[in-house]
Amino acid sequence: MGTAEVAHRAGEYLYEHVTPSAFIEDMAFRDGTPGPGDRLPAIDVPTAEAGRFRSRELRDRQRPMLLVTGSYTCPMTASSNPMLKRLHAKFGDRVEFVLLHVREAHPGERFEQVDEHEQKRQHAVALKDRDGLPWTVAVDDPSGKLHRVLDGKPNAAWLTDEHGEIVFRSLWAGDEHGMALGAVARGERPPEAVSNRRVVPMAKGVGMMREVARRAGPRAEADLWRAAPPMALLAWIADLYRPLPPQWRTAAAVATVGIGVAFVVSALSRAAGEGRHR
Repeated sequence: MGTAEVAHRAGEYLYEHVTPSAFIEDMAFRDGTPGPGDRLPAIDVPTAEAGRFRSRELRDRQRPMLLVTGSYTCPMTASSNPMLKRLHAKFGDRVEFVLLHVREAHPGERFEQVDEHEQKRQHAVALKDRDGLPWTVAVDDPSGKLHRVLDGKPNAAWLTDEHGEIVFRSLWAGDEHGMALGAVARGERPPEAVSNRRVVPMAKGVGMMREVARRAGPRAEADLWRAAPPMALLAWIADLYRPLPPQWRTAAAVATVGIGVAFVVSALSRAAGEGRHR
């Protein structure tokens, strides 16, 4: 691959505006990307703490790993980290937790896509500080070298055993991983190898969407309305229900929309009935 093509692909990867296709691509893993039975690609990247994370050191120590992708402007990351912190408190002494900071999911004026290592590390520091993450936050190459191999998902998770083999993969880190982590911590295989569940993780993410987009900047909010208007509306309503937990904000928003639709339908039906009797 020539230098020009590499630069072109990096440019496509570091999008400035979220598009509808980005939401669609996030809904499923592509064929041929690392999954159960495979090994994760070797990881040797800087960390938010200005250190270095090397996955081979975990294999040498025969320590399992939960690898999660995320970014500061990703509402799915913001909504999944509280659950991951609870799991870390339970399994962190036996399983290595690592978050790989990737491209910004919803870039805005305050948190743009970056093409320099130090800028990206600063974004990773901001994420680690904001969410109080007690585990390593690794920093991918600005062009997404590792993230693209992993399929470019914004907040996915891979669990490896003590030999570095992937034994569980989840489309969304906000899905419940307790059973899989418990099995690996005991030296066993998880009861399921793949999770593509979407409803609960996405409900959590929608509940955090407007809050995270505001932190990113006005452009991130505007892009959301352009790319996915129904989701943007639901996120706007859900934000009114803070300080409920994120998924309950979304549930309340769905209920609010449902009540509103029912009221309008009822009013139209009454008006139609009155019109017939005149």
